Amino acid sequence: MRRIRSIAIVVNPTKAGAMDIAKRIQTEAAHELAQVCIIDAFPIPKGSFAGTDLCCVVGGDGTLLGVVSEAIEKDTLLLGVNLGKLGFLATFDPEDIIPRLRSIIAGNFGVEERSLICCSGQNNWSATALNDLVIRSGTAGLIDLRVFANGNRVNDYSADGLIVATPTGSTAYNLSAGGPIIHPGTQAITITPICPHTLSNRSMIIPDQTEIRIEVECTHSSRKPEVTVDGSFIEHEEIFPIRITRAHKKLSLVHDFNYSYFEMLRTKLNWS
Repeated sequence: MRRIRSIAIVVNPTKAGAMDIAKRIQTEAAHELAQVCIIDAFPIPKGSFAGTDLCCVVGGDGTLLGVVSEAIEKDTLLLGVNLGKLGFLATFDPEDIIPRLRSIIAGNFGVEERSLICCSGQNNWSATALNDLVIRSGTAGLIDLRVFANGNRVNDYSADGLIVATPTGSTAYNLSAGGPIIHPGTQAITITPICPHTLSNRSMIIPDQTEIRIEVECTHSSRKPEVTVDGSFIEHEEIFPIRITRAHKKLSLVHDFNYSYFEMLRTKLNWS
């Protein structure tokens, strides 16, 4: 891989020890680089990654998800240092990053390309997701959603909500809702209902070339749907129907050369 020439360190200051680790990374990187900065604002200011080769995220998967849009726009590599609970995306441990940093700067690392989904709706709303788009009822009770794939009606879901997940997002909310684990190299999208009223409604895996459209069937004023993209709440109310397609760009995640997706699963999910 190419040599790293500039690093932005995005830190979640609410995580215990995160700022200390960020400053240690900054000090170590400064021996090799002229351009090293720490960003502790959230959301990060637009344009923060201009001219940046690598973003080192110190926090957890949620912190990393918060910088995805900026990384995609500026074609910046992402490396995650995990201070969270699981760390499916942030795969470097805090004690490992400092001794590995100079080698990483020299270009000794692996890169995994992760697929994304583009979500768009009414009133010129659009967003990009690495993990998922989630639709839930705004109050207690079911929400009625109709799903189409390439114009063909798939199903009418009466459920607490619906998750449309990428392979990366299959180990997030999708997994908690009973959806399948999908290898990140698979070209697929998962549609998973949340607590469906009909027990036969189960997750569906479809090709990621498919255009998905989601309509709200029940618009009762007390049950306006809530939409989140990678965990961020969407303020717009009138965005349905929502259209979901595969993004043209992919996100570049930095891993150590000995990284194994299956070993990561066994460790994080406590498999034997």
